[in-house]
Amino acid sequence: MPTFRRIKIQATVETQAMLLPDDKIDGALGELREKLEQLDLAILSVEPAEPPPIQLPETPSDDPWLI
Repeated sequence: MPTFRRIKIQATVETQAMLLPDDKIDGALGELREKLEQLDLAILSVEPAEPPPIQLPETPSDDPWLI
């Protein structure tokens, strides 16, 4: 007979960067919460993070097209 264990899995979910006005953030979080509830999952905490800035490639100083 197999042995059963009661386990709890904790995972981190990350979305792609979204550009949202402040008044739309709660709605986006609510949609995510609803989708997770359909999977019997729950949001325990929310940590907002700013995505890193986009780094442009450096141009050599001897580039004739450099303005």
